[in-house]
Amino acid sequence: MEKWLVEALTSKLSLVFNLRVRVESGLSLSDLLDFYDESRDQVKADLLLEYLSQVLATQALCLVLVDADAYVEGLNFVFGVAKWGWGGIVFVARLKPEFYGMSPNYSLLTLRLIKESFHELGHALGLGHCGNSRCVMRFSNSIYDVDSKSPYYCPRCRREIELRYPGVLRIM
Repeated sequence: MEKWLVEALTSKLSLVFNLRVRVESGLSLSDLLDFYDESRDQVKADLLLEYLSQVLATQALCLVLVDADAYVEGLNFVFGVAKWGWGGIVFVARLKPEFYGMSPNYSLLTLRLIKESFHELGHALGLGHCGNSRCVMRFSNSIYDVDSKSPYYCPRCRREIELRYPGVLRIM
């Protein structure tokens, strides 16, 4: 994972969350082989999540960035997965404009990564999917869904986080 991308994400996380979020991006291809489904050319996201939540014990929420495509049973792909109380994984491959035949666009990639990271961290904090079309917790079934939602929690989701974890979100 490019260092500038991890730094941009880490910077944005520190502006929104009043807690330590550990960002990991050093997984190698060999680390993923046990979770790779060759017939689909994708990583089995739920199995990787269970494994990482065991080996990356942490005092903070954990966010793992993986430059691969992934799926869970019943879905063609996922942008990420999360485990309550531990953190989440964001799969970066489908967030890149190049995946869709477009030219690289680093600001668009960064914004998409921020949205999906906030989404997975929201799940890690106990949020479900939100019906508000602008909320970052809305389910994204396509890259168009990712692009159309905002990078912020709606008032209801913010309130839910604040009730569960007072002070965890910075005032914006």
